[in-house]
Amino acid sequence: MRVIKLFSILFLVSLLCVSCQQETAEKVAFFNKEEISNNLPVQIKNTEGSIVTVNSNTVISLLSSDFFQKNVQFLREVEVPKMCFKIKNYDPNLSTVSNVKVFLDEIQITDDLGVNFLTKSNNNVVFEIENENLLNAIASKLLDKKQVVISYYSDAVTQKPLDFDFEFSITARGTFVD
Repeated sequence: MRVIKLFSILFLVSLLCVSCQQETAEKVAFFNKEEISNNLPVQIKNTEGSIVTVNSNTVISLLSSDFFQKNVQFLREVEVPKMCFKIKNYDPNLSTVSNVKVFLDEIQITDDLGVNFLTKSNNNVVFEIENENLLNAIASKLLDKKQVVISYYSDAVTQKPLDFDFEFSITARGTFVD
């Protein structure tokens, strides 16, 4: 009988010890997909026949998305499955633009934009950039700095003001862990 009581007490004590262990912190993962866009305005004044160097830049930031901004401290991974651009209001009448270069931070993406992308016939046409290495580099930069800077450089000769926009958009998929 003593043996049964002893085993019962040991069983009860071991049960209490196991059931009283501290709760381990559980991690909750959640995901979000956002399309983030921004315009890159290019404004060229009348150069009166002289060649001028033109530059302009803009920022695409994860923090422009309410969801990313509210949860940035939980962000663990960013994927960029898609990047697009569109030219708006480009009219090269009485203007010549040459040596066009477009950068995403320090990465030149001009070749990824396509041959002769800056034409009047390409106004409002959406072009998708499909270079996987570039998309992965953008994702890394967004994870590190939460933003990327897009810059435009060219030479121009114009007889009247030339104003147009590039609209860049990035689809960003975030993995958040709380």
